[in-house]
Amino acid sequence: MRALHVACALALCWLLQGCGTAGTFVVPQVSYQEALMAADKVDADPNLPEFHRSAAFYKDAIQKIGAELTWDVDPICARAKTTDCHFRFHYVGDDEVNAYTDENGDIWLHRGMLDYLESDDEIAAVMAHEMGHQIAGHVSATRNRAILGMLIGGLLMGGAAVAGNTTQDEADAMSAEGMYLGAQVGILSFSKEQEREADLIGAYVVARAGFDLDRAGGLYDVLAKMDDQVVARWNNDHPAGPERVVAWHKAVAEVRASGDQLPTLAGP
Repeated sequence: MRALHVACALALCWLLQGCGTAGTFVVPQVSYQEALMAADKVDADPNLPEFHRSAAFYKDAIQKIGAELTWDVDPICARAKTTDCHFRFHYVGDDEVNAYTDENGDIWLHRGMLDYLESDDEIAAVMAHEMGHQIAGHVSATRNRAILGMLIGGLLMGGAAVAGNTTQDEADAMSAEGMYLGAQVGILSFSKEQEREADLIGAYVVARAGFDLDRAGGLYDVLAKMDDQVVARWNNDHPAGPERVVAWHKAVAEVRASGDQLPTLAGP
């Protein structure tokens, strides 16, 4: 049964045009050697301090930083050809190390993540990253990808069940399992590229808002210290921490070399 699951996952990856797909903008590429060197630097200083502040502090900071990030973001939205360029920022007072956005432009930041960020620049990087997901249309793309994966997975497993002369109940169970697996693979097959693209867009958003790109990059040092991988496996939904550190530095160099502080569009 495990072999069938793996075969189904690989088939889904192929049918969904591979586990990495092109996005709206050209993202920095990171080699294994570059990621390995970044991992060595992370390992040399594994200390991960926490900065506990009040809920009032975070709520005020989020609104202030959000106003600065959105003040000059319209040109990036125009470059991405998105008309939905409105964002609302919310504080979530729990220990989960997380931040996320939804299709409505609502961005949620958990205290568990904020407690590891030392400066407004690092908090801005988290918020700008989530804005990047919205600007590039990742939420709706992921939903559509999951639906497609669910349909393909159900067909693949259902076909395997029929070929194996299973009972109707067994065939229904296999088809349902295939739909679940397909939805998960559909999400994974898009998400790593989405994360890379959101990191890139975030660098441009941070720069246009006047935050310090070097200090903002501390976010990715924090994420790398939380991650025990050098590079991501095929079934990870995010690039590994050291990969993101390298990609951030490359994005910063790109932003500083840019004449208009706008990311480069991918091919047609």
